Amino acid sequence: MNTKISLLAACAALACLAAHADPVLDRNARVSGNGSGDGIAQRGGTFKTAGGAQGGRMQRLVRTEDGAVDAASRAGVSGDNGSAASSRTFTRSADGSTASATRNTTATNANTGVSYDGSTTWTKGSGFSRSGSCTDSGGNTVTCGTQR
Repeated sequence: MNTKISLLAACAALACLAAHADPVLDRNARVSGNGSGDGIAQRGGTFKTAGGAQGGRMQRLVRTEDGAVDAASRAGVSGDNGSAASSRTFTRSADGSTASATRNTTATNANTGVSYDGSTTWTKGSGFSRSGSCTDSGGNTVTCGTQR
């Protein structure tokens, strides 16, 4: 999985908070049931800095009465230097015989106009599949850079 882009998003959020005084933060969390025996946990948060940078995160987990799991999360940040976003999903059947996960990541450098768009999928029994590409502001495919 490409943690490089996810770390970019987290670092951008922390840098925005550190660089601007008096950020506005909003967080929430909730655990509930739906009357059918399913448990639901949700949490999220947003921030906005005095300089206009902003971001947010949302996570949701549902565990059904029979033990199946459905989870999803989204996060994004934006500011003067660009933006980044990531979404993830995970599902597992009640007996664990099937499971899958996906992660989609985008990041745009406002200074260069280069954008990254990547996807990673995992399916139990089949393994991982990964793709990613970079484009310039004109939509032309460009080299993403070296992976470390």
